[in-house]
Amino acid sequence: MTFTLSHDLYVYNLHLIRWFASFVGLDIMAPNYKPNILTFLAFFGLSISLIGEVYTVWYYWPNLVKLMESAAVYGVFIQIICTPDDTSQGLAKFYTALRYRKFFEAMYNRLDLFHYEYRNHEKNNATLLLLMNRICLLRKFITLQIIGCILVLSLNPVIQYIIKRERVLVYAILLPFSDPEITSHYLLNLIVQYYLMIAGIGGFAAAESVLILFVTSVAGYADVLKNKINEMNIILLDAQNSRDRTSVKLKLREIVLLHQRVLEYEDDLEKRYYLNNWVQVASSIFNLTGALFGCYVSNSFTMYALAIAVVVQLFELCLLGTILSIKVNEEIEHAFYDSLWYLMDHSEKKDFLIMFHKSQHAMEMTVASMAPLNIVLFIAIMQKIYAYAMMLMNFFE
Repeated sequence: MTFTLSHDLYVYNLHLIRWFASFVGLDIMAPNYKPNILTFLAFFGLSISLIGEVYTVWYYWPNLVKLMESAAVYGVFIQIICTPDDTSQGLAKFYTALRYRKFFEAMYNRLDLFHYEYRNHEKNNATLLLLMNRICLLRKFITLQIIGCILVLSLNPVIQYIIKRERVLVYAILLPFSDPEITSHYLLNLIVQYYLMIAGIGGFAAAESVLILFVTSVAGYADVLKNKINEMNIILLDAQNSRDRTSVKLKLREIVLLHQRVLEYEDDLEKRYYLNNWVQVASSIFNLTGALFGCYVSNSFTMYALAIAVVVQLFELCLLGTILSIKVNEEIEHAFYDSLWYLMDHSEKKDFLIMFHKSQHAMEMTVASMAPLNIVLFIAIMQKIYAYAMMLMNFFE
């Protein structure tokens, strides 16, 4: 399907996100949305699995391999319940979508209006269309990666039973007070786990797609702002020998208003996502340390798949933080600096220099205000995870 307007592609992408979110009853953009049976099923499944981790530790103790395998998956559940993008990867995503529904509605509507405003502007529409195509491409990649990881986890019990006649679960977290050695208990655990795998495809795809859409859209704001600054440069050159500054002031006013929207958008992202970033980073350390330990000790293919998925997710998060920092902090600052501001009159320079000052002190995404979210942080985290994993392996040996 080919689109010529960025607004049409934005609406199409939003429909896909809503479809994914409906898997877990979180289509919060639906008119008069209320939690439904799928919402309660997903929440119950996640909650009972989180509670079951305590029982799992008691059941498998002191089998360190099983304990680390359960820890690797446990971090994922923590992510899901608190975030469609905000608080602890599984439970965190869930909690955030429900609690901050109005925030997501406002963000969706804000972006919808932004794309709609420039649908008839040839250059800005082309810029935003290219951005939306890249967002959709990244969404497809992340979705395929999620599906691939879940397929590996889901097929493992079937393959193990066919090849070795062993009964294994999708992941090593048990329902409270169940015994997988008992057939009925094993099947009950398996049913719940397969349901969560299916729901997880939609839930995680929606959560990651929303994060990609919100953060990457900052690049669209920045590119449109740069286009407006270039248009102002042309107007300034034309107005050099004229006393009529109306066109300059009108264009400057457009730039001031758009720059204010950029700052407000970035501020809203940081306020809503700073805690989510901390949860996602912390749980990723938990996940990846356990997965690497499982890869080393048991050479488990499922642990390899989980480790790859967590690395991709963490890299995606840090890369998005880097994109926001570069597009908003650096590119906009350079655009202001390289503009023909010296051709403005005194009052115009005053307004322009205020924007320039604000661009030099732009906000960036952080991990609970403790560290900037960027590729440097990703490298530091990977080094720490490797150190923790090596320590556990030495302890095991």
